[in-house]
Amino acid sequence: MMTVKIEVNGNVIYCRSAVNITKGEYEECKWNKYKVDTGEVIEHKPIDGAIPLAKKLLDTIKET
Repeated sequence: MMTVKIEVNGNVIYCRSAVNITKGEYEECKWNKYKVDTGEVIEHKPIDGAIPLAKKLLDTIKET
């Protein structure tokens, strides 16, 4: 599970979480699927690291 949050002066203004829903063995080129707390599913290659996944999570936030 990964959670990304943005705080301003100690107040959380945005927060997004996702859990890996991919089954099976880890493979270097495999795209894993993550279910976001909004219900949508995003794909990410684990070999790319955590920062690109965090950016994808932030991209799911729609500012009002």
